[in-house]
Amino acid sequence: MFIDKMTEMFDFLYKDEKNPVILFENGKGIIKMNNKAQEFFSNHHPEEIANQMDKTSSEKWRAFLKNATLYNHSKSQIYLDNLENRKMHYELEGCYNQLSDQYIIRFRQTLEKFVNHHHCAESINYKALFKNAPDGMILTNFEGIIVDANLKVETLFEVSLDEVIGRNSKIIFERIPHSYTESKKFLETLFLRGNAKMVLSKIDANGEPKNYHFTSVFDENLEMYITLIRDDTENFALKRQIEHFKSLSTLGQMAASIAHEVRNPLTSLKGFIQLLTNQVTEQGHQYLEIVNSELTRMESILNEFLVLSKPTTRSFNMISVSSIITEIVHFMQPQGVLQNIELEFITWEKDADLIWGDAYELKKVFMNILKNCMEVMPHGGKVILTQTLRDDNQVWISVKDQGVGMTPEQLHQIFLPFYTSKEHGTGLGLAHAMQTIKNHGGSIEVESERSKGTTFHIILPIYQSAQRKEKTSHDQRHTKSFREVISSN
Repeated sequence: MFIDKMTEMFDFLYKDEKNPVILFENGKGIIKMNNKAQEFFSNHHPEEIANQMDKTSSEKWRAFLKNATLYNHSKSQIYLDNLENRKMHYELEGCYNQLSDQYIIRFRQTLEKFVNHHHCAESINYKALFKNAPDGMILTNFEGIIVDANLKVETLFEVSLDEVIGRNSKIIFERIPHSYTESKKFLETLFLRGNAKMVLSKIDANGEPKNYHFTSVFDENLEMYITLIRDDTENFALKRQIEHFKSLSTLGQMAASIAHEVRNPLTSLKGFIQLLTNQVTEQGHQYLEIVNSELTRMESILNEFLVLSKPTTRSFNMISVSSIITEIVHFMQPQGVLQNIELEFITWEKDADLIWGDAYELKKVFMNILKNCMEVMPHGGKVILTQTLRDDNQVWISVKDQGVGMTPEQLHQIFLPFYTSKEHGTGLGLAHAMQTIKNHGGSIEVESERSKGTTFHIILPIYQSAQRKEKTSHDQRHTKSFREVISSN
């Protein structure tokens, strides 16, 4: 009886509606049509309306009915084949009646010109943008099935699109271990509110942390969920570095004050030791020498730390990189001979020789790095220093040793203050070197492999180019362990 009333109401409301309107029921198909719908379906079988749709439209149709069932109202857009088997674009709007379990659905055809030309052109453009977007993008239907995904998804998760399209979106989360709890909350929030955000982390094959930022929203026009996936690894690393620098800055200010307070009693102690030197036995002399040595070491650590904790007055001038390195190699040459270490400096200067910097501070940097390289070669070997000009007007000075190398964990920490693997090291040398090079507008990069050695790359910006005048010479004043190939300007 109620159904009869529904059909009567349908006829009264929609009989002369200018757009096709149908009364639809799951399992039965179309049970009532207005005049316009009868014209449209004249040579079709209304019960088989789904057969007039392509795969995408069929999915939208099912999602449209499901959304109407859940919210009593729904909208969507689909394509239907007309009598000439041409695809026509329709906007759907429907209401669901729980008592009769029926839907009233209106079809509104869009302009054919817009659909066939403007819309198709836009679709092609948007599809290209979608496929080549710099962030990962996934389209998911109501059932959680991935309808489409772009190329970035393949890169982010090392999976082909054929493996994910047509599968449940959980396949993406499965690529990130230990993400079940977070992804479950994410999906629950998404279905409840229509939008959600989360960050998932994992460790890649190289032991490096990776961070992925997921943002998902429901698009009413597409009737699908759009999920944007951004690789946030660099942003997270930068945030951690900024937080670390802030804590170091605060700690540095406190420690600098403490260092000044400690240095005063150190000076007094060294003075009293000198006074006691003539008043103790021979054995007492030995003890005083040890105490004095340790006090000197403490004073050295304090001095290095104070250099890091406060700005120093610098004297910047236009200087020659090769001349600084040559001077350092000459200075370290005797120590290299004693340790059976061969030092070799090769430079193709050309326009890569002049920088704006503090010669004294840069000498300390190169001496420290060269000293570190020699200390990791207890059985001798070879240290090669090279100087080259890169296309971006930067001079690269590479220092390569044949030492024991470093682990990835050591590489991540070598520039941190007070980190050292040496028994008597202060852990401040490389921290000072990094700060000095940054003050010169440059950077330091390190490559290392266990048992194969380490290479430090010191990168500095060129101050200006001079006239190119190539020259190659061999310095005969030194032993075979030092070779200098120069192309000067």
